[in-house]
Amino acid sequence: MTSVIVTGHGHFPTGLLSAVSLVAGKPDSTVGVDFEEGMSSDDLRRKLDQAIAELEGDEILILADLVGGTPFNMATAIKLERSDKHIQVIAGANMPALVEAIFSRGMYTMDQLAASALNAGKEGLVNLDALNGGNDEPEFEDGL
Repeated sequence: MTSVIVTGHGHFPTGLLSAVSLVAGKPDSTVGVDFEEGMSSDDLRRKLDQAIAELEGDEILILADLVGGTPFNMATAIKLERSDKHIQVIAGANMPALVEAIFSRGMYTMDQLAASALNAGKEGLVNLDALNGGNDEPEFEDGL
């Protein structure tokens, strides 16, 4: 099974995992790596390396918060250096992308999973005015 690492600024990664756990239960083989105030890029790199060492398997999907940010850059450096692991890095992490990555990983190859998570993340951004043509009140149940 593909492992998943979420990384980003502040407590975004662990917060995102907390939200997923609330909605769908705590996922296995998934870890959040926060880049907290006062940490250096080397500190983050060590935390990412430690997370990779603790996860089982050779396939790891890393979801980073922001392209070009330190978490994304450190994940990219690890991907380039770790030929012993099949690592994919996606920036722009959001809850729909993470849910897709976690709950679809048993159905796809690593490359298909990365593409599916990326698509889910994009489709998860919706403007309320675009729902139902923007004219009617949207139909919502109690939620998740």
